[in-house]
Amino acid sequence: MMRILLLLLFITITQLTVLGQVIPQNGVKESAPELVFLKNAMIIVSPEKTISKGSLLIQGDKILKVGALLTAPKDAVVIDLDGKVICPAFIDLNSDFGVPKLKRSEGNNPYPQLETLKDGAYYWNESVHPEVNANELYKYDEKGAKAYVKNGFGFVMTRQNDGVIQGSGALVAVGNEEKSQFAKEHKSAFFSFRKGISRQTYPSSQMGCIALMRQAIYDAKWYADNKTELNLSLEALNKQLQFPQFFHTIEKYEILRAEKVAKEHDLNFNYIGSGNEYEILPEIENLKGAIICPLNFPEAYDVSDPYVVRQIPLSDLKHWEMAPKNPALLEKSGLTICITSAGLEKPEQFWENLRTAISNGLTPKAALKALTINPARTIHAEDQIGTLEPGKLASFGIYDRNPFEEKADILETWSIGKRAVHKELHKHEIAGKYHVHILNKKYPLDISPKGEKYSGKLTYTYIDPETSASKDSTTSVKVSLNENDITLQLNLDDDRYSGNVSLHGKVNSKLGVFEGSGFMPDGTWEKWSAIKNEKHDKKNDDDNTISLSSDTLVQTWFPNMAYGFDTLPKQQVIVFENVTIWTNEDQGVIPSGKVVVRDGKIAYVGDGRYTFPSGALVINGKGMHLTSGIIDEHSHIAISRGVNEGGQAISAEVSIGDVVNPDDINIYRQLSGGVTAAQLLHGSANPIGGQSALIKLKWGHSPDEMLIDDAPKFIKFALGENVKQSNWGNYNTIRFPQTRMGVEQIYVDAFERALQYRKDWEDYEKDSTQTKPAVDLELETILEILDSKRFVSCHSYIQSEINMLMHVAEQFGFRINTFTHILEGYKVADKMLEHGAGGSTFSDWWAYKYEVNDAIPYNAKLMADQGVVVAINSDDAEMGRRLNQEAAKAVKYGGMSEEEAWKTVTLNPAKLLHLDDRMGSIKEGKDADLVLWTDNPLSINAKVVTTLIDGMIMYDQKKDAELRKKNQAEKARIISKMTADNEAGKPKRRFFKRKRGAYHCNTLGEEMSTGENHH
Repeated sequence: MMRILLLLLFITITQLTVLGQVIPQNGVKESAPELVFLKNAMIIVSPEKTISKGSLLIQGDKILKVGALLTAPKDAVVIDLDGKVICPAFIDLNSDFGVPKLKRSEGNNPYPQLETLKDGAYYWNESVHPEVNANELYKYDEKGAKAYVKNGFGFVMTRQNDGVIQGSGALVAVGNEEKSQFAKEHKSAFFSFRKGISRQTYPSSQMGCIALMRQAIYDAKWYADNKTELNLSLEALNKQLQFPQFFHTIEKYEILRAEKVAKEHDLNFNYIGSGNEYEILPEIENLKGAIICPLNFPEAYDVSDPYVVRQIPLSDLKHWEMAPKNPALLEKSGLTICITSAGLEKPEQFWENLRTAISNGLTPKAALKALTINPARTIHAEDQIGTLEPGKLASFGIYDRNPFEEKADILETWSIGKRAVHKELHKHEIAGKYHVHILNKKYPLDISPKGEKYSGKLTYTYIDPETSASKDSTTSVKVSLNENDITLQLNLDDDRYSGNVSLHGKVNSKLGVFEGSGFMPDGTWEKWSAIKNEKHDKKNDDDNTISLSSDTLVQTWFPNMAYGFDTLPKQQVIVFENVTIWTNEDQGVIPSGKVVVRDGKIAYVGDGRYTFPSGALVINGKGMHLTSGIIDEHSHIAISRGVNEGGQAISAEVSIGDVVNPDDINIYRQLSGGVTAAQLLHGSANPIGGQSALIKLKWGHSPDEMLIDDAPKFIKFALGENVKQSNWGNYNTIRFPQTRMGVEQIYVDAFERALQYRKDWEDYEKDSTQTKPAVDLELETILEILDSKRFVSCHSYIQSEINMLMHVAEQFGFRINTFTHILEGYKVADKMLEHGAGGSTFSDWWAYKYEVNDAIPYNAKLMADQGVVVAINSDDAEMGRRLNQEAAKAVKYGGMSEEEAWKTVTLNPAKLLHLDDRMGSIKEGKDADLVLWTDNPLSINAKVVTTLIDGMIMYDQKKDAELRKKNQAEKARIISKMTADNEAGKPKRRFFKRKRGAYHCNTLGEEMSTGENHH
């Protein structure tokens, strides 16, 4: 009886000492024994330390020891992992694992303004819900866990991905249901610039999301010091501002926008990336937080149809080529990167795409860091996870080879001490080179892995019957391995045997020996043996090695799309000579003069003698005309995700300056039309809209580089049909105001509230024992208007409303700077002059809606005759390319002189924008924003030859022709690569053309309008 028990015990221990331990057929994962010793494995302790052949001692859920010379304790279960690789469990910081996914409620609410808030002491806006706690919502998801575990992930940071301020995340273990919520003390906070499922009308734009986030953080800070009543949202937000913070982006520029919020509130965001961060490397090189890089690289398009191919934007093609390089480029720039598997259509794409990133420059070491220690440090959990060091959790994967250097299979995973076997392999690793001995004859044999099985090739010598010479030949060998038994089946045709040979034997993998008996073609049995003389080199497996890309033609353009620059233009010393100069100054038009540009400024203007600077680019302008750059006083190009924040009647807190989009192709198009500067205005959805952005059209530059330094502040007001929602549809009848009378009351109420806000601060500064007022971004901005520190540009049509707003402004001690559109301005020009308002109008638009029925094309001339500063604007992306011709219409309608007409798109808008000391005319000391034309700029024959901004050539007619050729060459090169992908049978997708429109005054929501322009 004792012998039987000892035998059973021996069998049990033997089964535990091999990798392929017996597990139940239903796949239930077995818990690890109390003390386990893993030996003879390559152990990747950390990205900085690898033990080529070492041991790992585990007790329960912790690592006790790791090293190369460890001895197994007597009471430990020993598992021999010879030839295998142990790697720390991966960490994904971007997940919603186990957390319910939210959906909008069914149906459409016809009155979204009446959407009710959830009950309780929560923040006023449902897009702000920091009280949402992923640990409370979490429920283990067995199906979802399998996908993570089989890819080597042991931990994820999960949360409910919804809203602007989303709540806290939970660090959970995906491979151990019992201990899944092992780390409730590890908190994190999540943010985004997306509204989420909230059906409240505010926010309705990206700039609204930005303003809401800023305001909510101010409110939380005030609440911390001045708590008067319970607010669960602000309580939670104050706690979360101390946690690791994650910002979820959907495109690259959101990082730059979020960094402004972080700087304002002394936060440190880590960024869940969108995959195109490589395009803004110069702007983010000093980023403190980590970037969590997705691996959802775009598939190649199906490029079999040339009619479809010609429609694919070059930007899409370049991103397809560049996206796999994103992790490597970020890491090599010194940024901290982590890697997420989120966004992949199928879990099995993870390793495929990770290897694609490695083949595109991400080093194996950097990839490992991005999956282990970097995310652990980012969430301050490096004391528990991220490496295989003593005292840390026993969470790791066991692979058949190093997965960061070649394709590998994951054999086992351990999650906080819980073992799961995913793939059983033979207990013997037999791949390698052997010499097979049969009757004193030696045959070279090469055995290679073939999936989970093996295949072989045997070399033998035969006599060529024609030449009687000895020759070598090879024959394939069918290899069958079952536990210790091996069978080799082959056909021989040498000088001894001809026919099928079947060799049966036993395996001793430690000694590298097979031996047994074989059935030969002549029917006899012979003793045979095989001795290994060389281990199998896994790196020679063609299907396993990771090939590195050597494509040197791949580079980022500025911007990374058609007409992008290889390198950004630089300021030059430029001389224009023999050119007709429209100075817009007392000099008038100089028939044949010179203009010298140096250091981005105009250094000389005139027709006298002037010594050209050495090394200057000299442009002979004979027969051509040189003007200052066109300034568009009213534009909506280059704006991201919404031109209107129409969710509230007043949105003074939002700013177009927060959402400048430098990748808008209209920037380049308008440079080709001579436009060098523009005011990007909020739309006309509400009486008090958002703050403006004054930009120069610096194509290829960053959003901040486009903003004009130290520019005056502006804001958009609006009057008329858009504001009272008369053209918004039958259901938009709830928001105040609904009448023109109500619009006036909105203004009065806003200014009175702002004055009371000022008084509250003044009272507090006199007596600090009073409750400190809360920062109100809306009222802060309105106070700037009252103090004439921010100027008003007002969308207007009807003379009665124009009069009304001037009276309101005078009542509160400021003036309206500009009435834009103002198609009834000719009726009130004298009052505008007295008030001090300018007019920015259309040249000849009328009757496109009811309130412009009295518009006339003589409006600009009639206002100018009264002494009003008059500009002509585009308010339209397409019209912005031909403002020179719009100015010419002032000559036709009313007989305005050519010089005065030209000023309506240059000097006059500069005056209205308080920039005429810097631009708008050709004068020494002003910015070198210049345009060279082929003809009189008011002529329909005039074309732009060159456009300068700050002394940089931003557009050039000859360069444009070169760029067109470069676009086509680049497109052809990438299409060729896509074709190769298609022919290789790699995944591909159909191209669907995206409709691209342009923002107009009345565009609602985040998407660009594709309809007609209705102002």
